[in-house]
Amino acid sequence: MALLPLGDPGDPESFLPRVEALLETTHALWSAPEERRRMRAFGFRPAVEQGVLKREWHGLGVRISTAVFRVSQPGVAEIVYRAGDRAVLLNDEPFTLTDASLHFVRTLLDLIEGYERWVEVREGRQARLNRHSQITTYDRPAVNVLAETRRLQRMLQVPRTKTS
Repeated sequence: MALLPLGDPGDPESFLPRVEALLETTHALWSAPEERRRMRAFGFRPAVEQGVLKREWHGLGVRISTAVFRVSQPGVAEIVYRAGDRAVLLNDEPFTLTDASLHFVRTLLDLIEGYERWVEVREGRQARLNRHSQITTYDRPAVNVLAETRRLQRMLQVPRTKTS
């Protein structure tokens, strides 16, 4: 039985499109005007820039606006999703799998999962799912954000070795 039934994070053909679709859906959901109240209650705060919400999450700075979803650790790396051209960038280059980018993805998945679980506990499962039906994402169907974070987290699991 394979430990990574849905794909291997070392295989960009299975992993990267899932990350891109998740970031696109999360951005569409989180940048919606009706979501700002929830995000502020979850701990996001207004940034200096107009229309930007920010949050620190386990050493990463997260910023979301209608145009950009940015996750950065100063001096280390930055992942950016740009809604205009639907690009996912790592340090201003096309996103690639590296140890640093996988660390960012893991931490970002924790944030997205934490937020979606918080919404579900606070408002109920159906209310969380109804939020997803109100967003549109270009030519891709919107993904169930919580289910997709779990799927990607399983893909990122490292097989444990037995110790004697």
